[in-house]
Amino acid sequence: MKDTKVSNKIKEIDYTKTSFSEIKNELVGYMKRHYPDSYRDFNRSSFGSLMLDLVSYVGDQLHYYSDHNANEAIPAFTKDPATLISHINSLGGDPLINPVAVGFVEVQVLRPAMAIGPRVDSKYEVELRAGSKYMSNGGTVYTQIKDITLSEANSTVMGYNTILDGRKIEFFILKAKVPVISGEERTYTVDVGNFQRFLKIDVPDDTLTEILKIEDSNGNEYFQVDHLTQDVIYKPIQDPIKRDSNVSSILKPTPVPRRFVVEKSPSITTVVFGHGSEEDLNTASALDPSKVALQLSAKSYISSQKIDPNRLLTNNKLGVSPQNTTLTITYRSNTLLNTNAAVGTITQVLEPILFFKNEEDLNEEIVNFIRDNVQVFNEEPINGNISIPTTEELKRRYLGVYGAQNRAVTKQDYVSAVYSMPPIFGSVKRAAVIRDTNDLKRNINLYLISESAAGKLEAPSELLRENTKTWVDSIRMISDSVDIFSAKIINFSIEFNVNLKTNVNQQTTLTLIKNKIFEEMSTILPEIGEPFYISSVMNIIQNIPEVRSVPIRGGVKIRALSGVNHTDFRFDVKSNTSPDESFIYIPEDAIWEIKFIDDIKGTVSQ
Repeated sequence: MKDTKVSNKIKEIDYTKTSFSEIKNELVGYMKRHYPDSYRDFNRSSFGSLMLDLVSYVGDQLHYYSDHNANEAIPAFTKDPATLISHINSLGGDPLINPVAVGFVEVQVLRPAMAIGPRVDSKYEVELRAGSKYMSNGGTVYTQIKDITLSEANSTVMGYNTILDGRKIEFFILKAKVPVISGEERTYTVDVGNFQRFLKIDVPDDTLTEILKIEDSNGNEYFQVDHLTQDVIYKPIQDPIKRDSNVSSILKPTPVPRRFVVEKSPSITTVVFGHGSEEDLNTASALDPSKVALQLSAKSYISSQKIDPNRLLTNNKLGVSPQNTTLTITYRSNTLLNTNAAVGTITQVLEPILFFKNEEDLNEEIVNFIRDNVQVFNEEPINGNISIPTTEELKRRYLGVYGAQNRAVTKQDYVSAVYSMPPIFGSVKRAAVIRDTNDLKRNINLYLISESAAGKLEAPSELLRENTKTWVDSIRMISDSVDIFSAKIINFSIEFNVNLKTNVNQQTTLTLIKNKIFEEMSTILPEIGEPFYISSVMNIIQNIPEVRSVPIRGGVKIRALSGVNHTDFRFDVKSNTSPDESFIYIPEDAIWEIKFIDDIKGTVSQ
């Protein structure tokens, strides 16, 4: 009989009660049912009530952390951005904590004319090297990412005369497009002691965008890989023969026993090295490069991600961990300010790196004059840096990265590939894929949109489009062809008419409604091709306490804007409005935006 009572008591436990009050009520009921003669004092000031409160408090805490851990283990339910970023990192995706902006600037360099004839003096051929730095009016630094030789063949040539050393010298102005990336290089030095497996080093700079290089005090270089199981990278080697004018480098497989991976969080970047020691170093055990698939990376080399699991037994050290040395970590830093730049805002030359062939044979005064008179100007916006994605946006990207598995088959795979593009390439705010039905091949049209320096929608720069195509081409199906386009921007204005409650200040209320609409309609950016819901605007207005009602017909009017300070795309609102006037159809290659708060106007019904 005693065992039967215990069994019955256990069966009565309700495991769905998890909050403090629920647990306490269950405990009180349990005591009243099974111990009516043992304890009867349930007054809130009694000792028994104190014990019940303590037990309920502990139970509530345990249930909270149990539910929290369960939710954080599932990306779709996680609420902690740091946990979500860890999930994305585990799949090889990039959470874009500090994205960069990319684009082109126009650099002008002087070249003297020949003594005879109106031609540029070939002796003064100059190369503008990667690493040259330029700055915008707002103080953002942009670094050149490619060597450019300024010659008559690849430059715009204009005449220029000046007096130098008391004599008139004729110069030519050579102007060339130069690719740049936002950010400046910084270094972090750390002393490493005795050997430690999987050594972790935190780089204490929350503006870090990417690790560029790691070297130890002995001159050994460590290479970034996607996973420590990788021990082969592909480095570009200059082709001295130049067999193909369009191909300047040869990809050479290179074993990298010294390697590291990068782990990102919202506040810190951690570098993780391998398992083995210098004594275990044996490059002969490196995987056969022919068995390793290629993946385009954002570094000056290409790392592989897919490795035959059967061959991992030959590479059980997972790389070498540094010991008894000093590491110098070179990285790119972007400020927390918006790194995009509007047209004409990059005008300062900070550190031009000019290389002259046989400089010792040239006129020193002319060479110095050329170096001192480099000019820069951006004729197109520099973009690619976007506002930090919200948690919901990160969840979407996680699901896309998880489903894509580093290849692009479906439309969503291509969109996910764009969002997971390494930040050195730039970042896209929104992307959409449309299958070209008019093409006999499997042609895919990929539409992109970016952000301006002011956080408004704008077309992606030429370099950002080129980088996106390069990235997508590395994972697309061999039978697919991808074309990159800029999505059309539709600027809407909103005119609303409302009935207000009595004793309400009309002007104050109209301003309140205006601000609320702009906040709600601009906080979450729509997807490309997403309809504009007029009903959403009406709901925003009706939820304001000072508003009595909004006329069903004519309460909210939407107009398309074009021209000065707005898009050039003309859009017919009337023909694209649904029969019930609840939403506006948006073309699948376009995206809508309420650009300015002054594009919203309101009146009060009399």
